[in-house]
Amino acid sequence: MIVLTAGVLRAVIDSSRGFACTSLHVDDWDVLGPQGITVRFPWTGDRAARPARLRVGPRDLEFGGGPAGGLANEPWTMQSEDRVNGGTSVRARLMTDPSARAYPYSLVLSGTWRLDDEGLRLELELVNPNPVHAPFGLGIRVHLAAIGNNVLVLAPAEEWWQDDAPTPVGSHGGPDLRRPFAIAERIENRFTRRHFANLRTQVAVLAPAHGREIWLNTSSDFREVEIAVNPDGSGSLESATCTPDAFALHAAGVATGLRVLAPGETWRGSALLVAQNRPIG
Repeated sequence: MIVLTAGVLRAVIDSSRGFACTSLHVDDWDVLGPQGITVRFPWTGDRAARPARLRVGPRDLEFGGGPAGGLANEPWTMQSEDRVNGGTSVRARLMTDPSARAYPYSLVLSGTWRLDDEGLRLELELVNPNPVHAPFGLGIRVHLAAIGNNVLVLAPAEEWWQDDAPTPVGSHGGPDLRRPFAIAERIENRFTRRHFANLRTQVAVLAPAHGREIWLNTSSDFREVEIAVNPDGSGSLESATCTPDAFALHAAGVATGLRVLAPGETWRGSALLVAQNRPIG
C-alpha cells in the first residue's frame, strides 16, 4: 500500500490489486466505494470478453475469453514514488503475457497516480514492442460511495447505447444528461460521446444539497461512458476507449472504438478525478 497526500486529499494505491486506488478522502469524506478506481485493459466492461477471431495484418488471431475487467487486475511492478510541488505520485507498470490465449501480445502498460490540490490524476502509457499490430481497449472505472440525496448526473453526449444494442441510438432514447439530470431511481446507461471541449470527456455526479461534486475527466480517446448510479450517488462510472465486448463486436462488423497500436507505437491517455467538498451552512 502506498499513501499519497496533498492538502486535505489522501489516496491509497495498491499495486497488488491491479494498481487500483482503493481509497480517496477529502477531509473526512470517503469518496470511493469498496472497489475504488480500477483500470480495465485490454478490454472493458463488467463481463468476461467473448472469444473472437480477428484478422490482424496477415494473421488470424483469437482474442477474449478472459476475465471481466481485463488483465490489468494482475499485480503491477512498482517503479518509483515521488513528491513534487506539494503533491505525491507513484508509478508502476504491467506487461501482458504473449502466451495467454485471451490476449496473445506482449504490451507494456505504465501508469502514474499523482495527487495534487486539484485532484487525483492517472497518466497512462501503452507501448507495443511487437513487430505486429496490436488491438486494445482501455477503461477507467470509478466506484462511488453514497454522497447524499437529490443527486444529479451530468454527462455531455450525442449518442446512446441501450440494452446492449449493436448500434447506437439518439439521445432521445434515454434521459438527456447534457444538463444536470435528477435521478429518482437507479440509472444504468452507456453511450458514445461525440462532442467534447478542450480535448477532454466528462461525467459528473453532483449533490448540491450537500455541497459535494465528483467529476471524472478523461482524455479524448475515452469516448465511451457507462453510468450505473443510485439516487444517493453510490454506484460506478466508467470512461473507456471502446465499448464492452469490443473484440467480438468488431469481428461482427460493429464499430466499437477498438484501437490498434502499430509496431513500436506508443499510446497515451489520462484521467483526472475531482472531488469537491463544500459543506452547506
